[in-house]
Amino acid sequence: MRPVFILVFIILLQVPIQGQHVTPEALVITRISEPIVFDGQIDDPVWNSIEPLPVVSYEPTAGLPPSEDTEIRIAYDDNYIYASIRAFDSDPSGIRINSLYRGRLSGDDLFHILLDTYNDNESAIVFTVTPAGVKWDANISSDGEQVNSDFETYWDVETHVDDRGWFAEVRIPFSSIGFQEEGGSVEMGLLVQRMISRKNERVIFPEVPGNISRAYFRSSLAQKIKFEGIESSRPMHITPYLTGGLGQENLLNEAHSGYSSNNSQELDIGFDVKYGISNNLNLDLTFNTDFAQAEADDQQVNLSRFNLFFPEKRQFFQERSGVFDFNTGGSGRLFHSRRIGLTSEGEQVRILGGGRLTGRMGSWDIGLLNMQTDRLGENPAENFSVARLRRGIVNPYSYAGAMATSRIDVEDGTYNVGYGFDGSIRLADDDYLTWVWAQSFEEETRNLSALATSRLRLHYERRLREGLAWQTTVSRSGEAYNPGVGFISRLDYLRAGHSFIYGWMPGEGSAISWHSLRMSGALWWRTTTGEIEAIDYGPRWSATTRRGDQLNASVTWYYEDNPIDFSLLGRTTIPVGEYEYIRGVVGYEMASGRQFRTQIELDFGTFYDGWRYTMDVSPTWNISKHLEVAGSWFYNIINVPFEEDWFSVHVGQLRVRTALNTNLSTNAFVQMNSAANIVSANIRFRYNFEDGHDFWIVLDEGMNTNRHRMDPVLPRTDARTILLKYSYTFHL
Repeated sequence: MRPVFILVFIILLQVPIQGQHVTPEALVITRISEPIVFDGQIDDPVWNSIEPLPVVSYEPTAGLPPSEDTEIRIAYDDNYIYASIRAFDSDPSGIRINSLYRGRLSGDDLFHILLDTYNDNESAIVFTVTPAGVKWDANISSDGEQVNSDFETYWDVETHVDDRGWFAEVRIPFSSIGFQEEGGSVEMGLLVQRMISRKNERVIFPEVPGNISRAYFRSSLAQKIKFEGIESSRPMHITPYLTGGLGQENLLNEAHSGYSSNNSQELDIGFDVKYGISNNLNLDLTFNTDFAQAEADDQQVNLSRFNLFFPEKRQFFQERSGVFDFNTGGSGRLFHSRRIGLTSEGEQVRILGGGRLTGRMGSWDIGLLNMQTDRLGENPAENFSVARLRRGIVNPYSYAGAMATSRIDVEDGTYNVGYGFDGSIRLADDDYLTWVWAQSFEEETRNLSALATSRLRLHYERRLREGLAWQTTVSRSGEAYNPGVGFISRLDYLRAGHSFIYGWMPGEGSAISWHSLRMSGALWWRTTTGEIEAIDYGPRWSATTRRGDQLNASVTWYYEDNPIDFSLLGRTTIPVGEYEYIRGVVGYEMASGRQFRTQIELDFGTFYDGWRYTMDVSPTWNISKHLEVAGSWFYNIINVPFEEDWFSVHVGQLRVRTALNTNLSTNAFVQMNSAANIVSANIRFRYNFEDGHDFWIVLDEGMNTNRHRMDPVLPRTDARTILLKYSYTFHL
């Protein structure tokens, strides 16, 4: 089977890409020679000489003129792309400025710029600004299906608010974005929008169909724009850092009779280097990599026998992370960067250094990564490598790619190697066929068949939010598939799943702007025995109101043939056997533009021959633009016949974000998990002098809430640390 996939992949790469060249309808952007006074006032004569873009409403009703006058202009010079917005408002008191916290969108009014910098109709960079000058940037991949908001790059913004509305100027260096030059011209995709939060109104350019969901993240819908005479820029950014701090850890003594404190001091240095080899190829190097400022993971409760997925939050792995996307279905990945520098329990492993090369060479997207970690306890020193290639095929909205990964124990030479092929073809305007084949190799499985050590997925979908849409998936995973640098949640299955979705957009006279009815089902077989392992199916109704509130309700029937005994939350054991249960879910989420808003979901029904009731409540209150308080409470009551009585488990979270201005902020994140019997705190103070120049104070502490559950009695505090980090970027 392996040679067949390789042959198909090679054939696909030979198919010429149609429509990839500059077309006559590309919008030529105005090149300016006069300097712009960058102050957010938008009163320079040069701005008045540029025709504003013809904007139109996208939500709540597509195609209507904007309810408020909106002027958006784009220009450029040798070094920058400039964008400005005059967001006039008939009720300036209604302009939403809910937060000053960097990288946080809390229902504010917005000016949003999407640039498909490589003109591939698949990836993009988004630059978003609020009336207060708060910046939010993101990497887009899979044509808006994946949005990575942990990404940060270098760009500038100035804003101004008065009794006419709000105004913003954005300046994006060409050195901060990769682009493809051809014959002295550069073509990109552009999509801009204004969000009027109190009206739940999105004003957009270019005009896009209202029946396409989240069109403002779809690079394939962007207007083609053209720049002339942009010269290649090869910037170098060197960012050294210095960290210092104190730590205290309570460890079990040698006699196992109690715990003793171990105090430590830390002083460390390291650096990152970013070098633009060309205008479309970047090299990132890191030495003694540090992630002290990364936010703590959200606590989760596992109510199944499968692995939980945690997203990547570390900045080094964020830029152009979409190049390394290789999704094998659900949360499955052939490459998941959290496998580098973190143990399965989330403990940090020292990263000695590494490098990453990302960008484009001709028609090829390329990503190369190599990282070296140090030994930590029983975890050996390891080397991680990833190679990723991808290029367009057939039409401008399709691609095929390949990936190879390796994880090598540098001490004894044991290895895990993986490879795979993937792709997506746009068959019609809204119809997409995607495929994935991946296989892993290691010493223990080298004599097994390709089916036992591989994963296959075929997925066909129609992407619409009005009318009939559908999704059909067939996937298979062998029992020995084990990508050492990836993530898997379950093995040994053949799955067939299907969803029919019908969406309505009632029109202006209705309080509902969109709603849909979905019928979904999936059937799982074990590949080793051919037996049915699980079934689920049922209907779901979803709706969005004109104010932006969201509602949903669903009923799902489950069948599960549990092949092994497994522990549920350490409280009880679910034995081998067949189980059927029915669960209902109702949910409501208030519009994000409200200063106080909440999300609530109730999940109730039978559960492994017993019953379970779940409530998930997540309120957020923007008390002022300087203070945001957000919480969540995930509460379960569980009763199964294998336990003498019902029991409860809950996870509580409290985030308090403060911001004196857009540079100075604090984020206090406190969590309680009754299943793990812990309370943890992650408090981060940041002073951002400018992009690339930061000072951090980070406090972490973990406390035991049930100290007497073990003998000897657990300490009140497992560990606490306080770290200071200073970094400064030199632009060469």
